[in-house]
Amino acid sequence: MNITTDEFLSLAKKYQALGSSTQRLLEDVRKGSFKVQDGVRLRQLYEFLLDLQFVQGDLSEVHEMTAAVGRMLAEHQDEEEEKIVGERWVPEKGFPGATLWLQREDEKWTIAPSPKEGACLGKCVKDIGSAKWFDKPLPLLVDGH
Repeated sequence: MNITTDEFLSLAKKYQALGSSTQRLLEDVRKGSFKVQDGVRLRQLYEFLLDLQFVQGDLSEVHEMTAAVGRMLAEHQDEEEEKIVGERWVPEKGFPGATLWLQREDEKWTIAPSPKEGACLGKCVKDIGSAKWFDKPLPLLVDGH
């Protein structure tokens, strides 16, 4: 790994700023024995690994760790904070009309709590109340999407 002194010092400062709990998490991820941690530490670690990946070139261990932490972060992201990014009116077999489905950032879907078109785009999931989220609109669709 060939990096400049300035890059090294910048990385060293960022590593020091992570704090001991995040540094322990980094060691645990490296050894493969990590436990689920809170999202703040995961995000700090992920950002540090992205910086490290930027200066280290093609070292596959760092790429693998960055990918692993990215997956952990995605899995443990607070679903309540997800934003509603899509809406779709879905016709159902055997029923007149259609149901409004909402899609959040991770592409999961739920039925809108009120059938007002455009009422939820950009809102947080927590703002629309508790709902069950599905990988895709239920297989009642006429068009089969």
